[in-house]
Amino acid sequence: MSVSACREQHSASVKRTDSVPTSIAVNLNDNSKISVFDIFSKISVIPLETESNSMIEKISKVIPYNNRFYILDRNQNAVLIFDSDGKFRKKIRKIGVGPGEYSLLYDFNINPFTKELELLNPKGELLSYTLDGEFIKSLRIPMRSASKFIPVTKDMIIFYTFFEEEKLHYYSRIQDKVIKKEFHFPETIHNTPLISSTSSPFSQNGNHITFFQGFTNDIYDIDSSGLRFRFRWDFGKHNMDYRNLPEGKEPMYYMALLRNGNMAHSFYSYQENQNIIMTRFIFDKQWVSLIYDKADKKSTVVKRFTEDVVLPAFPLLSEEGILGFTDPMEAHLLVNESVVDEPTRSVIANLKPEDNPILIRYYFKDQK
Repeated sequence: MSVSACREQHSASVKRTDSVPTSIAVNLNDNSKISVFDIFSKISVIPLETESNSMIEKISKVIPYNNRFYILDRNQNAVLIFDSDGKFRKKIRKIGVGPGEYSLLYDFNINPFTKELELLNPKGELLSYTLDGEFIKSLRIPMRSASKFIPVTKDMIIFYTFFEEEKLHYYSRIQDKVIKKEFHFPETIHNTPLISSTSSPFSQNGNHITFFQGFTNDIYDIDSSGLRFRFRWDFGKHNMDYRNLPEGKEPMYYMALLRNGNMAHSFYSYQENQNIIMTRFIFDKQWVSLIYDKADKKSTVVKRFTEDVVLPAFPLLSEEGILGFTDPMEAHLLVNESVVDEPTRSVIANLKPEDNPILIRYYFKDQK
C-alpha cells in the first residue's frame, strides 16, 4: 500500500468538515509586495526568562494554555513552563527508570479530556503530569517506537511512528491495545528530505484534527475512525509528484534534485482556525508561507514582507493571530524596528546570544 493507494481509498468517501473545496489552486508566481500590516495589526515579543534552571537549548514545540507557555526542549528531554510574561515557573526533566522518569522525550500534549500534561517516551510509555508538573501515572504502549501522538477521544490516542511499516497506530486505553494501523511511506521518499523528523504531522482546530505529510500536498482529516482525504493544494506546473522520483539514490542526490528544481515541496507546517489555513513549504529555493482565506477563497503567498522580515517556521495559529519562536540572534529575521513599537524595540536591542529564545505574537488585522 502506498500513499497513492491511500489517496484513492479515502477520496471516495470524503467527509466535509467546512467550506474548503477539495482542491485549492495557488499561484506561486504572484510577486505582489506584501506588508506585515496588510495582515497583522501589531507584533509583540515575549522574552523567556533566562536563569540557570530555565535555559532552553532548542524549542521543539510550544503549547499556550491557561496563561502559560509549555515548551518542549527535545535536546534536554524536558518540558519547561513559563507564565504569559515569559517568567520561568518549572522544569520537568526526570531522566531515569523510576516512577515518573523516562529515557527520552519526543512529544507532549495537554490532554483536553483530562487536563493533564502527557509526555511521550518513544520507548513505549506515556507519562501523565499535572499542569504544575507533578507526576500522576504512566501508561505502557505496545509499540516499539512512537514519534508523535494526539489524543482524539477520552479513550483513543493516535500515535505516529517513523520506525514501523504502518505509520499510524490507533490505541484504545480501555482495551489496552492498538486496534488499528494504517498509512505507509512510499518507497521513493525514504532517502529524501521530504519527511520531517521533528515536526508533528497532526494539527488541531477545536475538535477537528488534520493529518499532513511533507512529501505530499494532500491534506487529510483524521479521527478515531481513520483517515479521510480532505483537499489538495494545487500549484499547477509547480506540483511535485513524489511517485516520479527515481528510487535507490543517495540522500544527497535527492537534496540536489529538490534544490535545483522548481517544485513546491517539504510541507512541514500546517495550521488552521475558523477563518484561515496556513502552511509552509519550500519553493524556488526558499521557504514560503501560504495563507488561505476560507470565506474569500483567496490565497496569499508570503516569501518576505516589504519590511524585510519573514513569518516564523512553525507558527501556532489561533483565532486572534499566530505565535512563533526564534533564537535571539535570529530575531532580526522575524522582527525589526519597523514592525514593533518602541518598548519592543528596546527588548530586541538588548537581546544577547546567551539569552533564551523569544516568543513572537502576531495579531490579525481583521478578525471575522
